Amino acid sequence: SEEEVLPLLDGVRVGIAAVNGPRAVVVSGVAEAVEEVAAHFRAQDRKVTALRVSHAFHSPLMEPMLADFRAVADSLTPAEPRIPVVSTLTGTPVGAEELTSATHWVEHVRRPVRFSDGLKCLEEQSVTRFVELGPDGTLTALAQSATDIDGRLLVPTLRKDRPETHSVLTAAAELFTRGTALDWSTLFSGTSADARSHDLPTYAFQRLRFWPAPSAMRTKDLRAVGLGSAEHPLLGAAVELAGGEGEVLLTGRLSLAAQEWLRGHVVSGVVVFPGAGFVELALRAGESAGCDRVEELTI
Repeated sequence: SEEEVLPLLDGVRVGIAAVNGPRAVVVSGVAEAVEEVAAHFRAQDRKVTALRVSHAFHSPLMEPMLADFRAVADSLTPAEPRIPVVSTLTGTPVGAEELTSATHWVEHVRRPVRFSDGLKCLEEQSVTRFVELGPDGTLTALAQSATDIDGRLLVPTLRKDRPETHSVLTAAAELFTRGTALDWSTLFSGTSADARSHDLPTYAFQRLRFWPAPSAMRTKDLRAVGLGSAEHPLLGAAVELAGGEGEVLLTGRLSLAAQEWLRGHVVSGVVVFPGAGFVELALRAGESAGCDRVEELTI
């Protein structure tokens, strides 16, 4: 945690670069000083991972470039934000005055990224949809481990090992199927897709009902011949075999006369009993023998 790490930092050679979760902290600075902090926690059998980065971002080592960075930031003409923003500099909502000032962004370079605090702030505002706009799903993974609110959805828009178009459309589909309204005209704008809105269905339902006709075969009283009713629309009779516990013989006759609905299941011009029917028969037989599931079915 941040509280465990702070006493080990001198603020000159090494500092906190990011607070990604309640127990996920990044330190940054002089390599030897960073290694001292890492060795302290390795000795406690704590998980320590070295990040591959080009510079010691968000550390005291960034201070020599801050004046030049401010000069560039001051040369820009920022526009006021159109949506509310929670800054990871403070972990709280910030207004237009802060976001359009060079000071905010200079401090962002030097001070820790308070990602965990930003997530907590969004949770307190009942935010449940998180969309990562970036080159991969790194922040999505961090957010998944740092939040546990019910009904949350975390979606990265790009993944480094997947085509961009596929990743973006997958993210849009995940959001849409979870109740997020999308501007489809914007999504398809500039693409070769001829996307138009249509009311579905494109035809009026005829509202005709087709109920299965009663079976032409009637199962009569089979007790006189030692059989019992299978109580199943595809089976006519059942008998427990002598000589073995749980051995049951089920019989039935399948025909177009008895099951007229079979006429609708035609493969290559031939009426075929559907595979789902065989599974149903197997389940019924298993039920009679005290078995509750099908592990293997060979037809």
